[in-house]
Amino acid sequence: MIRGGTPASRGVAATTVLALLLALTTAFFAVRASWWRPDGVPPGGLFGAEGKADAEAMVARLCRGVMRRQQPDGAFDPGEYTYEIERVSATALATAALVTVQQAGDIAVPGLDGAVTRGLDYLKKKQVDTGLVGFPERKDRWSQVDATSAAILAFGLAGRPEDQEALARAVKALRRTARERLRNGWTRGLAVMTVDALVERGQGDVFGDDPYELVDIRDLKQAPREGPPQTSDWNVAEVICRVVRGLRKGVDPFPAELVRAILDEPAEWNYPSTDCAAWWMQSWLVARSGAPEAGPWFQTMRTILAEEATGKDDAVQGGWYANTVTQTSGAILALMTGLSPQVVAR
Repeated sequence: MIRGGTPASRGVAATTVLALLLALTTAFFAVRASWWRPDGVPPGGLFGAEGKADAEAMVARLCRGVMRRQQPDGAFDPGEYTYEIERVSATALATAALVTVQQAGDIAVPGLDGAVTRGLDYLKKKQVDTGLVGFPERKDRWSQVDATSAAILAFGLAGRPEDQEALARAVKALRRTARERLRNGWTRGLAVMTVDALVERGQGDVFGDDPYELVDIRDLKQAPREGPPQTSDWNVAEVICRVVRGLRKGVDPFPAELVRAILDEPAEWNYPSTDCAAWWMQSWLVARSGAPEAGPWFQTMRTILAEEATGKDDAVQGGWYANTVTQTSGAILALMTGLSPQVVAR
């Protein structure tokens, strides 16, 4: 999937979309309102008991790859970047990914705890007076916002008492920034997934009375009159917002239509245009869809990562839209989404 790009045209009959609307469970839209969780989620989440070991082994491999890039100061060397803020932003996402694995507690990665500690401490050192993380560049304002969102995710999931002040300051900064509307696509999707992750852990009060204040609903700009919608970051971020806000199927068919398009466009490795951070955003939706194709979709992604995308250094090479650390971290987070016991259905 190309970030913000246009996938190849597909001729899908209107009946296919209608079938999806009937097939996807109502949990797709009701989950945010009721906090419903299914009983007896199978081991391995959407990978299932038979795919659990391979998925976890892939996560461990990618963790080793990204950890090899950690520098003595705690930052992760992205390999390909222009500005210092890109290094900070990549470090924030890598730390959030490693914390996610650490908190899951069932994937053994030697040195993980130390890498997390160094990453968290580095992010606190990079927090500026405004509460944002990292200094912006004149031509790159949004990497600072991305760094702040990912740092919030890392601080919140880690739950260390010594990070709580930095967490609160970063949250206030993100809320201020969001008043002017977040850049659509990756920046917006990352921020909303971060808020939702902390709310699900019972930490929503850090965002104030309305944790979802920054989750806005926007007019669709990439919804075709005929055929499936583009699976661009713009549309994926919009649907993440709509799902989080609890808009219901029947009232708003766009989320189901987009998930159908994602499922019809399984992961494939097209270097240098593949974006693993985009895979994470898509995986967030697929995992919550209740679609029967969700499990195979995640299995395909794991296979592509194992057989094509991951190099001998256990990292995913950077491309047009993301550097090596961001690519590898996005892949970790996407796999962990599929492994999560919080998925709606297998």
